[in-house]
Amino acid sequence: MTEPLTTQTRGAPAEAAARVYHIATAVDWAAAERSGSYPGGALCRENGFIHFSGGDQVAGTLARFFAGRDDLVLLSAAADDLAPALRWEEVPGAGTFPHYYGVLATGTVRCHGPIPLGPDGRHLPPFDGGAR
Repeated sequence: MTEPLTTQTRGAPAEAAARVYHIATAVDWAAAERSGSYPGGALCRENGFIHFSGGDQVAGTLARFFAGRDDLVLLSAAADDLAPALRWEEVPGAGTFPHYYGVLATGTVRCHGPIPLGPDGRHLPPFDGGAR
């Protein structure tokens, strides 16, 4: 028997969003759309889970790990759709982040869209994933 979402998200911020976000390369996401599943990028596969961010964490994640990259897509999924494999876990020195333990079925992604760069090389908000 699987644990309910409330148990799996223990440690999640009180405002733990109904939505979580993942930053993927356009190439990786295109391959996922063809296959129907997304195992995560190289770092996710190394770590054994897919890194997600809460809505208020996306800009910081982009700046810290993806600065200047123009080949990115923002994926958005409902946290409930990822239960029970979604866990909010403490990342030392960075806060509590959602991690998905499994291969993501592309059908669970509610929307996705490119993440554009501004003229200064920074990613432009809003990071809402578009409406595709």
